[in-house]
Amino acid sequence: MTETTIVLGAAIVRDFRLFVARRSQPPSMAGFWELPGDELAGDERGTLQDLFTTEFGVSLRPVDQILSDRVLLSWRDARSNAVDAALRVWRCQFPSEVTFDEGEPRPNMYRYDETCWLPVDELDAVGPWRDEARIAAGEVVDWFLSDVPWQNAD
Repeated sequence: MTETTIVLGAAIVRDFRLFVARRSQPPSMAGFWELPGDELAGDERGTLQDLFTTEFGVSLRPVDQILSDRVLLSWRDARSNAVDAALRVWRCQFPSEVTFDEGEPRPNMYRYDETCWLPVDELDAVGPWRDEARIAAGEVVDWFLSDVPWQNAD
């Protein structure tokens, strides 16, 4: 039986805008937009915190898991090997005292080469998306819009 690789995605919404990033690595996913994330390494919160510290130079607080595992089609690991994978999305927050200008936080250009704060009603303003990533982003927005406490915490 093949083990499924868990890929964690960070759902971050501020001022009714969703934080997304464009992949630069691995080559099979370069150029596609997604919820920023990484393959699970250790515990889930630590994996997301490590990614944001190293990739974006900012701390992140994972709050809770909001989307259970979604199958990722044609997922490739860092060595471009096809693997069975599933996306698990966590609601996350940046420290409230941290403010960002447009296009911030900036990636360090290793896994990602661009970022964007998309209005929740304009997810298709960037592209291309991998199908699974676009569906997950839409589900995150639906969750956000139906969750008044999340909107008020934003």
